[in-house]
Amino acid sequence: MTFRRRSTSLLAVVLTVLTACSSTDTGEEPAVKIAFFQDLSVPASLDLVSPSFLAFETVMQGRLADTEGIAVELVQLDMGGDAVAAVEITREVAADSGFVLAVLAPFWQEPPEVARILAEAGVPTISLSPESASPWGSVTSPPGDPSELWRRFVPGGDTEAVLLAGIVARGQPGDATQPVCLVTEGSDHGAALVAGIADRLSSRSPTIIDGADAIAAAGEVASSGCDVVVWGGFPPGARAFADAMAENGSASGSPIDLAGGAMKTIMPPLHAGGDAAVVSSVACACADVSLELDLESRRFVNAYQSEHGLTPGAYAVEAWDAGHIVSDAFTSGDTTREEMRATFRALTAYEGIARTYEFDEAGELIGAHGGLFMAAGTRWLPVPD
Repeated sequence: MTFRRRSTSLLAVVLTVLTACSSTDTGEEPAVKIAFFQDLSVPASLDLVSPSFLAFETVMQGRLADTEGIAVELVQLDMGGDAVAAVEITREVAADSGFVLAVLAPFWQEPPEVARILAEAGVPTISLSPESASPWGSVTSPPGDPSELWRRFVPGGDTEAVLLAGIVARGQPGDATQPVCLVTEGSDHGAALVAGIADRLSSRSPTIIDGADAIAAAGEVASSGCDVVVWGGFPPGARAFADAMAENGSASGSPIDLAGGAMKTIMPPLHAGGDAAVVSSVACACADVSLELDLESRRFVNAYQSEHGLTPGAYAVEAWDAGHIVSDAFTSGDTTREEMRATFRALTAYEGIARTYEFDEAGELIGAHGGLFMAAGTRWLPVPD
């Protein structure tokens, strides 16, 4: 079995290339394809989206390199933040029987229509995103057993909001008079996060602030009297906001909780002289095994770092686990959608590196929770349970 990857923002380009270079013309092995859906318009996408793709690609390449019989092609699809294009691309994936699996990258909030199209076409789908829509809210007649079609490999829903709301609630026990500032730059991810936190702050007084204008937002924080500031959004906006907080003095004594958009393996998103702002935590619906000492964790970290020169970022280990399941299916001879659905049907539990995965009948993780991380120099370190 051989393995290769293509990258494009328009599926039509991929289909044209594959038609022009078919196995009947070149003598190559026939290809089965995996569609890797992602949104590279996400701010800091190189740090936030790429680790999951690189981990999935690395494990597939390593596991399938020496197996003969068929070519597996990982097709990297960038939605570019365009919901209409995402639906059209999904329709083309669904119509091409060569695509036997879809993988949804972190930080992609795809339209519910995407999940419905994939499910109704019988395309098994792995989600690596807490935000991705489950198909079961919109599919009326999925083919076969619903458990054959969809698995989420990360905690879904409001995981990060629950974690951050808990931190805020513990910040000033019994004191509901001091407001909490929830700041976001206006992204869908950030807006949903701060709304989820606000819904859970029954004992506090949340003030939601538009952080698109960092200077104006910092001024509003300064005049609000907030004792805790929560940033809901991505690293570039967090950096600008933290700088503005420091410049007008509003950061003094105000802990900033940086949410899931902040990375834990690169420089925290504060200015170089960020002492004025106390960064207390990062919430992420992901696992981090970079400090673990068990053999499998070390193998994963070493393989990823050796291949890419970087410590694994957010959602990389979950993608690595998913890649092992998929590569096992291919080496067992599963090369059609129907055969991949049979693999999903049997996938009720899996002992991975990130966690023990257990799935309910809808394909959601059972008993999974996100992680809390603390800023420590140039790294985010996991907070022990």
